[in-house]
Amino acid sequence: MKANKLWGALLATMVGLAMTASPSDAEAQAKKKPAAAAGPSGPATTKKAVELEPSGLAWGMSMKQVAALYDKVLDEDYKPRYQKVSPGVKMRELDASLAEDKATFRRSRIDFGKLPTGVDASPLKGEYSYQNKESLMSLTRNGQTRHFFFIQDKLWKVIDEVKLDGGALGKNFPEAAVKLTAKYGVPGRVIPPNEDAGIFITVVDWKDSKTHVRLIERSDTAVAVAYEDSATLANIDNLRTNKPKQEEAIDPAVAAAIRGTAPEAPPPDDKNKKK
Repeated sequence: MKANKLWGALLATMVGLAMTASPSDAEAQAKKKPAAAAGPSGPATTKKAVELEPSGLAWGMSMKQVAALYDKVLDEDYKPRYQKVSPGVKMRELDASLAEDKATFRRSRIDFGKLPTGVDASPLKGEYSYQNKESLMSLTRNGQTRHFFFIQDKLWKVIDEVKLDGGALGKNFPEAAVKLTAKYGVPGRVIPPNEDAGIFITVVDWKDSKTHVRLIERSDTAVAVAYEDSATLANIDNLRTNKPKQEEAIDPAVAAAIRGTAPEAPPPDDKNKKK
């Protein structure tokens, strides 16, 4: 996906929003100079505050507090099912199922200590570090998985994995970007892939005074929406006191195979040259 096309789609959305504004607002918009083709140099500042859902979720909460909050969320999820059964065996089965869902959320905790975890093989790699008191909890409900990231037992990041099935975020990545543009009232900054830097996905981001939002391209059928505490993000290098060791350089032949090119031939051995 080309960044300029995506940026154009976001600008087109803003034109549509301006058309629906009041006459005085529309007139003011018309007097403004045409928008530049390039996107913002930093995350776009939203016109509307970024709200975390559900109500009560806030940065800095402990894992225990988040689990307690989602106990109430799961209780609400189960209410329609309880209304369909009478006291007895079926209700006890629901009680057990609800209790298991709550326990499963608590058991999902992963601590990023000294040993590698299976999360390293997932798209979440790069969202956390090791040996810096970081942890992860995950919950799947209503067909959507949400990841909760903690550092020093304080919630600082939430990532929602969203299927693009024509729902709230549309059917593809550009539609999702356009919908969030309409939601936040401004086109986000488009960060295109950069293979030289090891970035193979497109990201669009926004921010308000407290939260940084990233729309992350996952695949043709899925995206992720990440919410980050801006204060923690600004201080993340200081919080991550343990720095990973620099990995050894990749073998040239392996790098060439990854690029799909032939490795460069080694220079001739001087020892084999005739004197």
